[in-house]
Amino acid sequence: MKDIAGSREKSRRRTGASSETHRRANRHKGLQIGGLAAAIGVTVLLGVMLAGCSGQASAAIAPTGVATGVAATDTITVDGTATVTSPPDEAVVVLTVENDAATATAAMDATSVQSNKLLASLKGLGIAESAIQTSSVTLYTVRNYDSNTGKETLAGYRAQNTVQVTLKDAPTVAKVLAAGVDNGATLVSGPDWRLLDDGQAVNDALKQAVAHARAKADTLAAAGGVSVGDVVSITEGSVQVPVPIYSSAAGAATDSAKVAEPAVTSGTLDVTATVTITYTMKR
Repeated sequence: MKDIAGSREKSRRRTGASSETHRRANRHKGLQIGGLAAAIGVTVLLGVMLAGCSGQASAAIAPTGVATGVAATDTITVDGTATVTSPPDEAVVVLTVENDAATATAAMDATSVQSNKLLASLKGLGIAESAIQTSSVTLYTVRNYDSNTGKETLAGYRAQNTVQVTLKDAPTVAKVLAAGVDNGATLVSGPDWRLLDDGQAVNDALKQAVAHARAKADTLAAAGGVSVGDVVSITEGSVQVPVPIYSSAAGAATDSAKVAEPAVTSGTLDVTATVTITYTMKR
């Protein structure tokens, strides 16, 4: 009887242990399934969040130089150029007096005397003192080179005095050029025509350059089966006011006759402007 009872007790214990093991296994499996479901739920939720963020980011980020919400492929970028002609309002004439002498003092004295005579003649033409500027005074040696001996010898000194005269009209330029030669100038150059007040010409050139760019954009858009929309960006390029090549004349002063006034015309100057414009495209 004891053996039978002992066997039953052992069997009960084994059954209990087996049941406990089974319960633990089921609980572990339940944890695994629950964890997997939670992971799937987090993954799905994270995917939804990322999708939402992705949609917001694509609407907020735009290519560099393009307005927000406009893709680079939805734009047209063109250059525009225009040239405006304008009469110059300023001319510069350069007059140089020079003299050679055996000594530096003699060269400078002779040049100073002639320079003062030249300045007096310019003021006599009604040229304001503020329009006359001494640009340089130089003194240097004049040397002779002997190719047989390879030596240089001092031949004397040369002094120069150069003045720059700013003028406003062609007739006065002609008078100044003639007066320069009449009063000792040995080098006369000019006129160098300039556009001092170029504001209006520059503005006109820029406006026409913008119109030129729009015309090009319309042509491109029509060829591509789209139309031009709003302006995204405008960039000003170079604005050039070229200085024309000026004429020059040289001669020595003479006492026997007056120098005839040269023919001088001011002509016009070209002001060129360029712009770069980006437009949106309407499909």
